[in-house]
Amino acid sequence: MEPERSNTPADAADKTGPAPGAGSALVLLLAINLFNYIDRQVLSAVIPKLKLDGTLFDAANDPWLQTKLGMLATAFMVSYMILSPAFAWAGDFVRRWWVVGVGVVLWSVASGSSGLAHTFALLLLTRAFVGIGEAAYGPIAPAMISDLFPVRERGRVMALFYAAIPVGSALGFVIGGQLAQHFGWRHAFWVTYIGLIPGLLCFFMREPPRGRTATTAGTGHTHQSYWAVLGELKGIRSFVLCCAGMTATTFVLGGVAVWVPDYMFQRQAQFVVTPQTLEKLGSDPKFLTLPQADGTPGSRVVPVEVAEKLRPAADGQELSYDGFKKVLADRLTRDEARQYGEMLFDAATAPDSVTTGSVGLMFGVITVVSGLIATVVGGWLGDKLRNRGVRGAYFHAAGWSTLVSWPFFVAMLFIPFPWAWVVLAVAIFGLFFNTGPANTILANVSRSPIRATAFAINILVIHALGDAISPPVLGFIADLTDLHTAFLAVSVLILVGGGLWVAGARYLDEDTKRASEG
Repeated sequence: MEPERSNTPADAADKTGPAPGAGSALVLLLAINLFNYIDRQVLSAVIPKLKLDGTLFDAANDPWLQTKLGMLATAFMVSYMILSPAFAWAGDFVRRWWVVGVGVVLWSVASGSSGLAHTFALLLLTRAFVGIGEAAYGPIAPAMISDLFPVRERGRVMALFYAAIPVGSALGFVIGGQLAQHFGWRHAFWVTYIGLIPGLLCFFMREPPRGRTATTAGTGHTHQSYWAVLGELKGIRSFVLCCAGMTATTFVLGGVAVWVPDYMFQRQAQFVVTPQTLEKLGSDPKFLTLPQADGTPGSRVVPVEVAEKLRPAADGQELSYDGFKKVLADRLTRDEARQYGEMLFDAATAPDSVTTGSVGLMFGVITVVSGLIATVVGGWLGDKLRNRGVRGAYFHAAGWSTLVSWPFFVAMLFIPFPWAWVVLAVAIFGLFFNTGPANTILANVSRSPIRATAFAINILVIHALGDAISPPVLGFIADLTDLHTAFLAVSVLILVGGGLWVAGARYLDEDTKRASEG
């Protein structure tokens, strides 16, 4: 059924153009957002090298190595979620470019300084400060964009801004991985000091007028308390439904992004154990700790006695992932398999098999291509539908694209390769398509004086109930069953998110009008 059309002209209360300097401001904010997502993924890219640094970890004897590595990501996410509302509240009544500038400089210094850390505690502290810096920027930037551009253009502009997510993420993996491979993991963090340049430029930018495109902007607004803002947002049905839909899809995307490379690797990889495999564990630098500061050579990560337990299985027979996993379970203790399993899988990967690197590269390419195109087209279509008078246009663009992605996501779990990559690309396209429309909804239904706080509350909710918890939840399901079952279970939330967005379409025009008049 064709979406209902609005009786109000699309631009009835939206006759202004972009603010002076809007273009240069958007370029700077886009550059900052690009560095934001490059920085986020550098850590993931360097973990294989990072965990072998003997100055930080004892990879051979630390039973909590993976937990510690996971805490580095958690430290960022926790500080980012908790402090975003506080910085956004401040940004509602002080110069926002200054807040953004302070945040970008702080996270650039903290991220670059991660490469100087010589203890785990210091590394953990720098990652927490990265989250603090991003909290000062994340909710304020989209609120500023909303004040720089009129309602009729926001979908397209928001899409351009959020196109940095797939592009920056892919660049983070590539830059971090290449620098770590050729120069060491510390150099990968040092390159993020470049973020200081756009951060310092913020202090020279013209402050955009608040609520310039609202019909009663600048007429006696007073600053509200955080709890008053929260109470107002709870009464905006479009905001609540959009936030709920974003939470559901963020849960899916956050969990899948962590586990899908491993899932793809498990489905395709082949392994073989030979005498040469066992020798590699004692000679290949990949399986040795990095040299100490005094020049002492690196030591074996996998002890000789553990490697020798696999010698009876060194018959050259090709094994699937599950088959090699059974070999390890039969010949190693549970603690040995848990502690050294990843390196043993790496050493025993067959010469003609896919690798974690090739799977990661393929997934990265699919993400950047599908994600970038979907983000840009989604914002364009939302504006197009709205300007043609379609009621709830942005909700329709976000909801139906998400619902369409579900069968392709499920098909990816059952279709053989290489076609599984094709349907995964279509699923990712559908899941990224909503990025521009959903964030445009948040901007359009929240009044300008509280918009930054509204984005911050959205950040807190979608991460706290979404990608901050989904990776361990999927891991728990996988421990009880397998990743295939975990992915199938979580796919239900794709339908939930799409359904919530479609349901919100009936309220959007009314809520947008109320916000523009407030």
